[in-house]
Amino acid sequence: MPKYAVGVDLGGTNVRAVLVNEMGQVCSYSRELTKSQEGPDGVIAQITALVRLVIKEAGVTNSQVQGLGIGLPGVIDSNKGVAITLPNLKGWRDVPVGELLEDLLQLPVYCENDARMAAWGEKIQGAGRNYQDLVCLTLGTGVGSGIFLAGKMWRGYQGSAGEIGHLTVVRDGLLCSCGNRGCLEMYVSGGGIAHRARQAASRDSTSQIYQAVGGKIQEISAVTVYKAAQADDQTALNLIQETADYLGLALANLSNILNPELFILGGGLSNGWGELLLKPVRKVVEQRAMSLNKEVKIVQAQLGDKAGVIGAAEMALSL
Repeated sequence: MPKYAVGVDLGGTNVRAVLVNEMGQVCSYSRELTKSQEGPDGVIAQITALVRLVIKEAGVTNSQVQGLGIGLPGVIDSNKGVAITLPNLKGWRDVPVGELLEDLLQLPVYCENDARMAAWGEKIQGAGRNYQDLVCLTLGTGVGSGIFLAGKMWRGYQGSAGEIGHLTVVRDGLLCSCGNRGCLEMYVSGGGIAHRARQAASRDSTSQIYQAVGGKIQEISAVTVYKAAQADDQTALNLIQETADYLGLALANLSNILNPELFILGGGLSNGWGELLLKPVRKVVEQRAMSLNKEVKIVQAQLGDKAGVIGAAEMALSL
């Protein structure tokens, strides 16, 4: 009998569900706006309905589904299936997601951080499918990551390895949501770039960043910076180089420590900026990493916003 698995990617804006077969092919897919205002109970009910929908639409029975993988945007105890805290979803603290969904769906459930699920997707079906030692970073609202060594995801002693977004890159720098200062996330995430762009625009009203928002500095985003850079605005180009410097230094350090074959950069920021960011990042890594470690490849992710949901399904297939 053919086997299938369901993947779910829960985000603050959207929740996605997919059913894949044992070859990893997508059989059905659905996406809805997250009913975050209804709290954990409402969102769990929404996920349950969405999972049942993708199973039904594919004409598959529950007995053919091997399991469910779910990516959650926050701090996750994957061993217990508990969402310790999801910063972008109110009321999510110590929620036993795995247990709740197993009871409702009568399926084995595996919970993981959403960035790790995206990394899993890229490893199995995306840019990392031909590599064994790789690091996948998701650059978006925050910075998440997944690390593979010898083909296996590295979770560390307590399952919390790979928090690359919280590498300290500026001593006594900007205050991060984790409580530390100067974390990489505060400088290369969408929000971090927007923060630096607002500071730059406030000093230079002639920049296209400032002009694009009509002087309404709080409306500046990473997209504003990208569009200004495409028009050769020097302030925007400087911001991109700064971003590449911070990210490149972090990757050079990781390359010296882990000696991976590949870095994959995904998430909204990388997907949007592409080579405008990757090219200067490669240059920084080449300048900073040790001789053999600078040979690491740095590429863009391939699965876009479906990386997490596909990764979740692929992880469930591997259980």
